[in-house]
Amino acid sequence: MKRITIKEIARQAGVSVGTVDRVLHNRGEVAEGTKNLVLKIAKEGNYTTNVFARNLKLNKIYQIAVILPLDNEYWKIQQQGIEQSAEEYEPLGMVLKFYPFDRSNQGSFLSKAALAIEDEPDAVILAPLMEREATDICARLKAKKIPFVFVDSNLEEVAPLAFIGQDSVQSGYLAARLLNYGFERGHEAWILKYTDFDRINKAIDERIEGFRNYYQEMGWEMSLIQELEVVDKDSISGLLDDVKGEALHIFVPNSRSYQIVDMAGDRLMKCKRRIIGYDLIKPNIKTLQDDAVDFIIDQNPNLQGNMSVQVLYKTLIASAAIKQYQFMPLEIVSKENLKFANSYFEEV
Repeated sequence: MKRITIKEIARQAGVSVGTVDRVLHNRGEVAEGTKNLVLKIAKEGNYTTNVFARNLKLNKIYQIAVILPLDNEYWKIQQQGIEQSAEEYEPLGMVLKFYPFDRSNQGSFLSKAALAIEDEPDAVILAPLMEREATDICARLKAKKIPFVFVDSNLEEVAPLAFIGQDSVQSGYLAARLLNYGFERGHEAWILKYTDFDRINKAIDERIEGFRNYYQEMGWEMSLIQELEVVDKDSISGLLDDVKGEALHIFVPNSRSYQIVDMAGDRLMKCKRRIIGYDLIKPNIKTLQDDAVDFIIDQNPNLQGNMSVQVLYKTLIASAAIKQYQFMPLEIVSKENLKFANSYFEEV
């Protein structure tokens, strides 16, 4: 029988995780009725305090440094997943400290990582978006024997404790296949790249690599693919000026397909088009609902965050074996299956 967690006991009892912890470990004042309810739920859920009791006896606090950008909804969802899972393990002494960095500033990534290392955490959760800088940071972590987990992007040569995310090259390959269904000789495709911080995002480069790999393996002309830079609304308008009624196939290798739709406006909607982007964030959900975007490849950042904390729990506390590579599914979301997707928001 699966054992109930402290978080689930708290949910069923309608109390905080801290209240459950006080009841289970008989410390602090808790109302008698609440105490009896918590103990009843714990007993029925086959809860055991053995691991928790051992850790509390050791009086060990595990400081987890989280180095992520927090400048858009995708990364905020990732943070929520980390926080939700860490809340469950908080009674064991796991404590989070965030070091958010600015993706538009490579120095910010380095400085925030340096602050995290100076604080001597027990482990680190890191998004290694900037390959060279992340490699240097991880070398410092290894020198101090601080384990680290990658989310979203991976650097195989660095050999993290674990990587949790998609195979970026394979996801780009999938996007090319989706864009070309029904076109045996291949179709012209635009890859729309932003000129800002996405230029130095390793995962985006790998998606584009995978997209090109598909054309190459099919034996199609690589000239069918155009990598075009997006600066602002005017740049999109300029691109659409060259479209003369033919079908338009667009690959947006980041979470900002909704921005492309907004900038293009009615002109894009009047074209025959097929568009694929990434990440089931709220504005992208609306593009699916409005038939502006055909497919979103979702990465489930909430689950990524949750799994990263679980890996550190197994390593630091439970001393359990873990898988180094934990790949997220390449979930294809369309308007038709949107409400069944793992990351779907009921209120958009």
